[in-house]
Amino acid sequence: MSESPEHNATGIDYSDREHFTYQGPILDFHAHVMVTRPGDPPSGPPLGEGPGASTDQAASMLEIGHAFGVYKTVTMCPLNDVDSLRERFGEQLVFNAMIHRNKPDTPEDEILRNLDQFLERGVKLIKFWSAPRGRDRGLLVDTPWRIEAAKRARAAGIRLIMVHVGDPDFWFRTMYADSAKYGTKADQYVGFRRMMEMFPDMIWIGAHMGGDSEHPDHLQALLEAYPHLYLDTSATKWQIREVSPRRLALRELMLRFPDRFLFGTDLVTRHHLVPEHYTSRYWCQRTLWESIWEGPSPIADSDYQPEPGQPATPVLRGLGLPQETLEQIYFRNAERLLNLPVI
Repeated sequence: MSESPEHNATGIDYSDREHFTYQGPILDFHAHVMVTRPGDPPSGPPLGEGPGASTDQAASMLEIGHAFGVYKTVTMCPLNDVDSLRERFGEQLVFNAMIHRNKPDTPEDEILRNLDQFLERGVKLIKFWSAPRGRDRGLLVDTPWRIEAAKRARAAGIRLIMVHVGDPDFWFRTMYADSAKYGTKADQYVGFRRMMEMFPDMIWIGAHMGGDSEHPDHLQALLEAYPHLYLDTSATKWQIREVSPRRLALRELMLRFPDRFLFGTDLVTRHHLVPEHYTSRYWCQRTLWESIWEGPSPIADSDYQPEPGQPATPVLRGLGLPQETLEQIYFRNAERLLNLPVI
């Protein structure tokens, strides 16, 4: 007997979409549409160089997304991918520049030069990846070179900064258990708050439900304290696992702040992925937000550790958001932030 694929551990029929209630357009605000190569690792960052460069996986993902209503996607990709992706896909893509340090000794002037090159290519926003596992590379959100990057981006007309801050609670009990090295989860938000206070004229986007879908009360406090903060819904496995058991509290939060959430998947193009991988994430994201569907999550999730008496696999429980709220989250809020033509 063959092992079930990660994208469909339950054998569900993804063509069954009768529970979808929303009929309008969708903008995916958080994805990684990239050029791929045969030598890319199966997970982790792509090589970004080498033979066999292809945009076919990007085409597959965007075609499947279109079937789920996604008409435009905000992508994070290497600088060298921008021109070829823009040439093939045109207005389907909006570019988000990751201002990053791949090695601890990468010079700051090289990072800032990379930012300048992204700005020359007309990116609409920038991204600070600040997960705890990046601390050894100096990837704190409020490190001086990122403050300088925010200033340069603002001077160039950029008004949107996305931040990956925090990670799942489960990771702080396992891979981040050494709080002296990684800090506590609460520690992750000190620098983020500082940046939002330093740049009140910028829009800040907390990726992956602000990195804390486990604690709706914390998200509410952040949204109340920082009117220039938005949250995206990306990281599908994480949201299924943690939103579902808190669906009432998070539904209430999204109804209270419908103009502050953005739809996102965090899908990543990889050279050897099958189309069903992309299908699974779009299907689960839409099922989670717009339906009242309930059942075992079809996506395998190694981070799920059931407590006594809980199901052996994560349960996806839809929030059943109303149509006017879905319209805002699915595309109106993004349309406004990106200054796109009204559709």
